[in-house]
Amino acid sequence: MQYRRHQTISIVHDYVLSFGHLFAVLGGFWLSRWGLFFYCGYYPDSGVLCNGVSGTDGWMPGEWGALVQASIFVMIGYAQWRQNERVGATILPRLVTTLAPLIVLFIGAEIWVDWANGSISLPLIISMLILTGMGMWLGSVSNRAPLFLSSAFLSSVIPIIYELKVGGGAGLTLLAIVVLMQGIFASAKGLSQPMIQRGSIGLVLIVLIAEFWAVVGDLDLVLVQPIDNLIVSLPLFLWLSLLIGYFAAVHMRRVPWMPIGLAVGLAFLPSPGSAFAWTTAIIMFVYMVTRPQTRRWVSDWTFSMLATSWFLVDWLSSSGSTFSNLELDPAFLIVPPAALLFIGAIASRHGKLSKAAHHLMVVLTLLSHEMLFGVGSYLPLIFVVYLLVLVLREASNVELVDLEDSEARKEVSVLVLVTGVSILILEWMGRLESGLGDKIGISGLGVEALMFAVVLYAIGRSLRTIEFDVGKLSGMLIDAGSTVSVWDPQTGQWSSQPSASINQRIGEWGPAMRGSMILPLLIFSLAAAGSTATWTVMLLLLPIMVLMREVLFELPQDNRTKAGGVWLLFFVGLPWSFRIHESLIDAGGSEVVPAQIMFDLIMLAGPLLGQFMLIKQGVVKEEGKAADWLLIGVMMVALLDVSGGILLLGMMFLAMTRALLHRRTIAINLLPFAWAAGILMLIQLPVAIIDSVPFSASLLTMKSSFVFGINYPAWAGIGWVIIGAIPLIGFARDLRLSKGDDAGKREEFAQYPTLIPTLSILVGLHLLVSDPYLLVLAVVVVAGIGAWATGQLAAFWVWPPAFCFSLMFTASEHDWFGEDEVFTIASLVTWIVVILFWKGIMQSRAPEAIPGKYVAPTKDMVRFDAEAKYQGTRDILANVQLGYAVIFSLFGMIAWGGIAFLATAFLLFWRMWNQRYAKLMLAAIFLQAIAIGNTANEIGKYEFEAMGTWLVLSGLVLTWASWRMWDFEWTEKSDEEILDLTKLAGIAGAIYVPLGALFLADDIGAWLFGSVLAVFGGIQMMIGFEQDEKWRRIYTLVAIPVGILIVAGDISNGVLQGVMYLLAALTLFGQGFLYMNRAGVMVSGTAAHSTLVTENIVPANTDVTEVIDGEEPEPVEVVEEVVETISESDSVDEVLPQVEPEPVAEALQQIEPETAAPTRFHSGEGFDIELPPDVLFRIRSSLRGATYDGYKPIVKWDQHGRVILDFEALND
Repeated sequence: MQYRRHQTISIVHDYVLSFGHLFAVLGGFWLSRWGLFFYCGYYPDSGVLCNGVSGTDGWMPGEWGALVQASIFVMIGYAQWRQNERVGATILPRLVTTLAPLIVLFIGAEIWVDWANGSISLPLIISMLILTGMGMWLGSVSNRAPLFLSSAFLSSVIPIIYELKVGGGAGLTLLAIVVLMQGIFASAKGLSQPMIQRGSIGLVLIVLIAEFWAVVGDLDLVLVQPIDNLIVSLPLFLWLSLLIGYFAAVHMRRVPWMPIGLAVGLAFLPSPGSAFAWTTAIIMFVYMVTRPQTRRWVSDWTFSMLATSWFLVDWLSSSGSTFSNLELDPAFLIVPPAALLFIGAIASRHGKLSKAAHHLMVVLTLLSHEMLFGVGSYLPLIFVVYLLVLVLREASNVELVDLEDSEARKEVSVLVLVTGVSILILEWMGRLESGLGDKIGISGLGVEALMFAVVLYAIGRSLRTIEFDVGKLSGMLIDAGSTVSVWDPQTGQWSSQPSASINQRIGEWGPAMRGSMILPLLIFSLAAAGSTATWTVMLLLLPIMVLMREVLFELPQDNRTKAGGVWLLFFVGLPWSFRIHESLIDAGGSEVVPAQIMFDLIMLAGPLLGQFMLIKQGVVKEEGKAADWLLIGVMMVALLDVSGGILLLGMMFLAMTRALLHRRTIAINLLPFAWAAGILMLIQLPVAIIDSVPFSASLLTMKSSFVFGINYPAWAGIGWVIIGAIPLIGFARDLRLSKGDDAGKREEFAQYPTLIPTLSILVGLHLLVSDPYLLVLAVVVVAGIGAWATGQLAAFWVWPPAFCFSLMFTASEHDWFGEDEVFTIASLVTWIVVILFWKGIMQSRAPEAIPGKYVAPTKDMVRFDAEAKYQGTRDILANVQLGYAVIFSLFGMIAWGGIAFLATAFLLFWRMWNQRYAKLMLAAIFLQAIAIGNTANEIGKYEFEAMGTWLVLSGLVLTWASWRMWDFEWTEKSDEEILDLTKLAGIAGAIYVPLGALFLADDIGAWLFGSVLAVFGGIQMMIGFEQDEKWRRIYTLVAIPVGILIVAGDISNGVLQGVMYLLAALTLFGQGFLYMNRAGVMVSGTAAHSTLVTENIVPANTDVTEVIDGEEPEPVEVVEEVVETISESDSVDEVLPQVEPEPVAEALQQIEPETAAPTRFHSGEGFDIELPPDVLFRIRSSLRGATYDGYKPIVKWDQHGRVILDFEALND
């Protein structure tokens, strides 16, 4: 091996060494094969080293020949390691040395298995163990973390390859032995802890995949011969290997994923051995949480995965078929959840486990198959009692909870919520029925749930001072799961902050909406509604009385409390309404029964009392959000109507009067939708009170409506007309009163909505008029003109689709033209609206736009400027019209030769260019291609050719624009924005050119696509090396060889195919040379506390030359676009305690961490300049290989962000 000057090796020498290692392995493989051939010719045996005499038909080496070859590869690997250490080889020769034994094992899956007669024999097992061990050892002493991790990963994959070849479980059995070896390396203190911790994730996942495979395939444990044992199965053997192999490493806090993986692996262990594993795992978890060195997140995840595994076992085993062997013994089935619930309660109380993990166990136990569908009620009853005891314990210590301790209050609130939900679900599933109701003569009632509801409410009353309402609790839980990482430059650390916007949107729902109030009332109602006796409807009075008592006398008298009370009334009445609806529909009938009237009157009494209080105290305007929710709750109560009119009409009248009186825009807009839902539920009843109203025959007719085509009675249109007309009358009155006043008074008066009420009138008229379609079309057109005349831009959010559908119905009814023409006309009309928006005509009669974008206040429920008062919203509205035009043109793309669609595509591109929407502009090119292809298809038959040609041409133009950094005439943009734009253009071009070539190759052949892909990849490679863009380098690594392979696949000549394959390989090698030459490869070391490893290599063309006096050296370009080099942030491993390094072997003692050269320099102006280590290394390498007497090296940046090494003459 030749050395360059300054004790460095050239990249060419480095590759020569790599190829030398490669050919040494290939030579060892074939020489050993020939050696076995000659041996079997002179000393033949049967099945040891030979299978007969060499040269005869069917001859091959014997099974022990694999061990002979493996021994030779071990010696070759050791010799190559010594050579690498002697010459200071870089990562590429070490890569060949490390992976060679493992690649040989891959080949052995085809060859050595045949030598062993299709089985994994003892010599093959020994060969596999020594070669995998050799590969991992070579990776560990290479001081390159990627090499060790690659060798460990491949060592785990190799047994899977052998399993695919042999089957039966023999290969996966070897994986267990490999895992034991990996555990030895993982516990070696001389190896880097971060490297082991990261790499263990993939290794644990491979073991879990193997377990699942063994269970699904019912594979046996095979070590030379199958081992038939009822308890020790192959999945259990893998699970135990993971436990034993990584046990020492877990003690050293190096492999936190092992206990988590063991917990997950319990889900794939067949019985009866799984009982032993579960017992072991529970004992190990108890041991783990009692050890002080256990990290909290590890215990949390391990406990959570234990809970999840039991949940999966319970459900999978109940499904039968493939997973029936996972079923635990019935006597043992409840042991894991009982133990985990007990351990979780104690550990979370003492701070060894988070409350969230314990609550997850409670939820999974609740949702398990045994809990929901098991036999007998004892397990659910014990589970509920357990939860109530936990709530009671918190209630007894309520004085100890500080009101400022939000975390403790949150945990109490979650516990109450989980307890109540558990009782509710179990009662709903009928799992709390113990027969107590039948014994006391009350059949049908859920007596047990009634008692639990009373107990929960009684305990919860003492917790209401510290309990969060459901809204605030939901916001806190969502915040906990939506934290974002924030970098603090002052401390130099990352911190987690919750998303404040989510919590603000949810807000607080008031004390009436706490879990200990909602759930007991809902449980009581659900349990009582189970009875079919009429008298039980009177039980509804009990929860309503409790609710009214709290709302009227105990809780704050504000809109939030009243809104909470109305929604609680809805939840209380929901089970009753559902049960009465179900019984009425099933039984039929011809007259209204007393239960219907009793329910509606009881439900109506509560809101009427609330209405009395609203009239007495009024609604505070600042509490608009709560007032809106109050009225929405009233509408929801109206939907519970079971009599056929009493509750629906009463609640709708109450909601409408309050909404109109206080100008609640959201409630007014929701009234038509509530009326539609209420009428839809009303007509499902077999008999209703409203049927007794003497309507005319035309009003009783069922007609198809605009509401998704649902059939409604014609009289329902009266309600829609009234609901829409009154707000419009109010708007017209306010508009008349505001005439002559200033804009401020108009803004104060005109607050009634107009869009939804107008649509409500349209829906009503459609039902009431005999021939409505032409009328509706006329009304839509007039409404659009009226909206423009009055400046109500909000109408245009929905006017184009309203016009399109009304035109469609009218045209279909009167046979004017087809659907394609309808959509084309709608597109053209919408284009007129769009152009009017662009010209400012549509906004001419609207109030002057407020500059900027709309910022929603906290109390705004819609959080959007629907009235388009701001200029930013009006720009969005104009683009929405443009989107409607595009959609309509797509639907009518085949009408009139597709001219509307074609014009739309090009106008869209121009608009996006004009508005400076870079991504949408580039995406519009694809829409243009579709439009061109559509028109070509309508005119002729060259659809794909037209699309492909346009995409290829557009892609080439975008590639040129990216290369030349064209600004697209966006001169007002900054340089940074233009750089981003050209990068996006380059990526779009890189997508469009191959896609267009694929369309062009539809008839011509795949060779065209492959040729374009390869040639275009070469173009991208040249641009990528000039501008040093990473995405282009990755693109070319894929595009060029894939393109060549596609061309080769389309060639029938075998020789030419071989040449193309070789060409593809050479392009990869060539790019590898270039990339390695440009990049100073720096990787992490394998030793503990090792730093980045710098490869001591200089470019091949760096020679030491003498500089002629008076001649200034040419500038040396070192690296381009340093801005793309991103240093890794500090990982979580740095906060973990490090174990003092102790050598595990003599080879590891030789690994000396290499310290990185300083990369930060002081500027003298209050800031530092930092260069990436690989860039700095190449600068120093260049200076080391050149003489520059009389000149001073200067590091500069050019206008493209590239680092340039220049020289300036020194002044004497």
